Amino acid sequence: MELGPSFSAPVMAAGAVLWRGTGEARQVAVIRAAAGEWCFPKGRIRPGEHMTAAAVRAVSESTGHAVRLGPWLGSTSYSREGWPERADYFAAEADSGAPDRDDLLWLAPCRAADALSRPDDVRILYGLERRAASGAGCFLLVRDGSYSTRSILSAYGIAEERGADREWGLRIAGESFETGRPAAIRAELEIVQELFGELCRRRLGPVPVEATVPDGGLLVLHGTRDRIVVVERHLA
Repeated sequence: MELGPSFSAPVMAAGAVLWRGTGEARQVAVIRAAAGEWCFPKGRIRPGEHMTAAAVRAVSESTGHAVRLGPWLGSTSYSREGWPERADYFAAEADSGAPDRDDLLWLAPCRAADALSRPDDVRILYGLERRAASGAGCFLLVRDGSYSTRSILSAYGIAEERGADREWGLRIAGESFETGRPAAIRAELEIVQELFGELCRRRLGPVPVEATVPDGGLLVLHGTRDRIVVVERHLA
């Protein structure tokens, strides 16, 4: 009998660099995994679960902290017991306190870099300072379609998206970035593209990204009252 090639699809996981404080007082959470490694909190993505929702759930379960999800920081790939795994990480601000635990340390970023067991996790840590801004809010532009966005909306603490035209969408986005409270609107692709372009022009947006998204897809804009910090495209 002749055997064909063997393929191993990676196990998908999601987690976050959980942080608290600002400036020189900023600390990040590092946890001790079952294998004894020090890493960021993460967990495997469940069937049908969006990776943003998986990150929030896994971090909350691992640390006991409620979290406020921020920008995507990158991904790492590694092997566990001979099976490939990939973990996507987001920035996440700790929204509430939790009791101290022996398997969780709050460390200044420079000390966390020394404590982490994997070099790739250190790379993700450096992304925090580049991409996460204290007080940044997020605004979601959802393209009309038949797909449910409930999982990803819940990850950002948004109950539902609202329909909007261009001017109403600009008003909602402005309120979101001014207050730091997340919000989302659902609109036709043309309006999504117009709003995206205008928001980037008004707030010194980053290098332009592709604003075309498939039905049910969405753009996540992380920013402050002055500028757009990060733009992500997601599939619901």
